[in-house]
Amino acid sequence: MTQPPSYPGSSDGEENLPPTHRPYGEPEEPQPTPGEQQPYGQQPGYDQQYGQQYGQQYGQYGATAVPARPGGVTIAAVFGFIFGALGIVVTILLVFAGAIFGGAAGGAEEAVPGLGSVVGAVTGDLVVIGLLALAWTIVMIWGSVRALSGSCRVLLLVGGSIAIFSTGISFFGSFSDSSTSNAGGIILSLVFFIISIAIVVLLCTKQSAAFFAAKRAARGR
Repeated sequence: MTQPPSYPGSSDGEENLPPTHRPYGEPEEPQPTPGEQQPYGQQPGYDQQYGQQYGQQYGQYGATAVPARPGGVTIAAVFGFIFGALGIVVTILLVFAGAIFGGAAGGAEEAVPGLGSVVGAVTGDLVVIGLLALAWTIVMIWGSVRALSGSCRVLLLVGGSIAIFSTGISFFGSFSDSSTSNAGGIILSLVFFIISIAIVVLLCTKQSAAFFAAKRAARGR
């Protein structure tokens, strides 16, 4: 009778089985299927988890991000600083003129009776105009600072509206009295009038409104 072939590793009492065959009851090792890469078998789950975390972080950043300051806001603030500097000069000149007229009121009354009251009234007008110019100057400078930081645009809008009113009176008034107005004064009044309008228009654009709204929303959180 022919003996079954013996395989390496077999011993007495054990059935001669091929090396690839395991006895009944022992679990078989999982065999990789064709095209499957064992070392990267768990990578998709890790990538998916990392992608979800990154997406959540990116979405949170996008929700809280504030858009960059538009160029129109910067230009309006620069115009505001220019008007503020001019306001400081005008305020100093008005206060200085008021002080001169106030000191001359007594001598004018002695020289010409009744002239002192006129000089005193002029002095009062100069002081009042100087205080108004000082208040407008503060509004323009502080409004420009707050506009640049994105805190508020209301102050600069108010200051720009006042500038439109005052420069508009100066510009259109120069046409009514053409005999005393020269070309240089008319052009200068026109430039100030255009700058005043530009301040208000640049602060009211869609990009500027979105910038200030995003800043308010960020402060609210």
